[in-house]
Parts: sequence; structure tokens; C-alpha cells
Amino acid sequence: MVTFIQKYRKYIIAVLLVTVFLLISRFVASIDFDKFKVYVSEMPGMFAGVVLASLISYTSSTIAWSLCMGGEGKKISFPSLFMFRHVGEMLSAFNPTSVIAGESLKAVILHKKGIDGTQGVSSILLHRILIIFSSVLLMAISIVYITVDSITNNGASILIIISVIAIISAIAFFVLRFIVHPKLFLAKTIDKLRKKTNWAFLTVNVIKSSYEMNRVASVYFRGNKGRFLVAFLLCTIHWIFGSVEFLIVLRMMGLDISLMQAVVVEMGVSLFKTIGMIVPAQIGVEEYGNKVMLDVIGVVSNEIWLVVTLMRRGRQLFWLLIAGIFTMIISKKSNIKLHR
Repeated sequence: MVTFIQKYRKYIIAVLLVTVFLLISRFVASIDFDKFKVYVSEMPGMFAGVVLASLISYTSSTIAWSLCMGGEGKKISFPSLFMFRHVGEMLSAFNPTSVIAGESLKAVILHKKGIDGTQGVSSILLHRILIIFSSVLLMAISIVYITVDSITNNGASILIIISVIAIISAIAFFVLRFIVHPKLFLAKTIDKLRKKTNWAFLTVNVIKSSYEMNRVASVYFRGNKGRFLVAFLLCTIHWIFGSVEFLIVLRMMGLDISLMQAVVVEMGVSLFKTIGMIVPAQIGVEEYGNKVMLDVIGVVSNEIWLVVTLMRRGRQLFWLLIAGIFTMIISKKSNIKLHR
């Protein structure tokens, strides 16, 4: 499967883009631009709010990464670490090799800044684990929210609701134990899965990476339980403030949207972006994800969808510009050639 994707990558991307843009064109064609103009006057305030929310989100993630470094994190100032993280994340979003490119760049920069190679790579792996696990947890909570909302609307008892919440909480606890257990249960399970299924994407390198990431998480957790949990909380906050972007835009358009509904939309869109990660910047994929998830929470207006999409893409372009400035600063101060 991996070989097939690599061989026909360009064709797969082309098919995805054509399909998604055909779907999006249907939404755009039905937009009432007279209604859309009503929201235009609110856009500057929306954009300012979205940028502020994303700044808090990125700051939270940067602090979490600093905690993952342990004592080595003290060697780098927070503004510098913020720049390193941001440039790496922007590269991950726009580079065809996705996360690998961004994380590799971070590792190179940390090494140039005097961070121990093993510690630097370990901190990057651990931070990525926490980002992934916090997103999975929020996705689970989102599913619970949707389920509970549906059950409540159908008049089901509170006992069912409590039972669903308890089950999800138990699953979250056991998954966390699975990840940090010293016997590396997570990696061993993936390894056994490879042997039993022979799935092509579970390559030898994937298995090695699984063991390394599992080992890093386990070792760090045993020696730094407090830091681990705080870093995990900060990664969760990172996602929540990503959700706040939706909350700000929708509230400013007069919609009575709760934070939990915004979280549902954010996590759903994140899932779409993960599935479409083969497409640089998930162009088209994210837009379609926005439409689907807004429909899920009952926002079916195409005009509102367009405003949300413009705000999210506008925020991305703003931070891409900032990443370009950061790249020049890093290259000049650290003598690292980041642009080619």
C-alpha cells in the first residue's frame, strides 16, 4: 500500500483535489452573496480573535515541548523555542513529506543550538505522542458529547449518560497506561499486529519508531510524572484553543454555539486533515471537513461555512508569513540554512 501511494502519489493527489473541489463548488454555487456581505463587516474582529486564539494554542504547545526536554530545555529561551516549533509545524503542513520534514528540521535546529542529540529527538517524539494522544482523547470526548446529546434528545435516562462517560474515562486511563507502561505494550501490540496481518504500511521502520516512541514516553513518565501530566494538559489546551477559533467566528455571526460544539468541529476537521495529509496544506480537504463538521452541529448555512473557511485559511496564511520571518531570524542568528 505504501509503495502504491508513493508510486502514484501525484495521481492520488490530483484525484482527491478534483473530487473535493467538485464537492466544494456545489456549496459555493449556492451561496447567497447578499447574506455573505452582512458578515463581511465582522471579519476584522473575527480575524483578530482567531489569531489571538491560535497564538495561545501555539504558546501552550511550545511550553509542553519545553517540559518534554527536561533540563535541556533551559538552554533555549522561550521565544527561540516558539520560533523553532512554529517553523517546523509550518513545514509539516506545507511539505509533501508532512510531519517527518517538520520534526527533522526541529531536530537539526536543536542539535545546532547545543541540545544533546538523544534528548532533543526524544523531546520531539514525546511531544508528538502527547499531541496525538490529547487529540484522540478529545475526539473520544466529542463522540461521547454527540452520543449523549442524541440520547438526551431522545429522552434517555441520566444513568445511560453517566455510563457512557464512565466508559470513555476508563478507556482514556487504560490507553494512557498502555502508552507509558515500562513493558512497552503499545509497540509490542503494533509489532504483533504486523506479524498477524502483514499490512504493508507497518514496515520495519514503523515498528522501530513505535518501540522508540513507546520507550521515550515510558522513561519520561516514570521519572517526570508531574511534568508529563502538565505537558499533556498543555497539549490538550493547544487543541481546545484551536476549537476556540470556531467559537469566536460562529459567536460573532450570532450563533449560540458552545465550546463543546466547537471542540467537536475542530476534532472532526483534524481527522479530515489527517486523512488528507498527502495533500500539501490539505487544500480542499480542510474546506470540505469544515462543511461536514458544521453540518454535524446543525450549522448548514453555506454563507457561514465560507466565512469560517476564509478566517481559518487567513489565520494560516498570517502564521505562514510569520514563519517566513522566523526562518530568516533563525538562519541569521544560528547560521542554519533553512530555506532552499
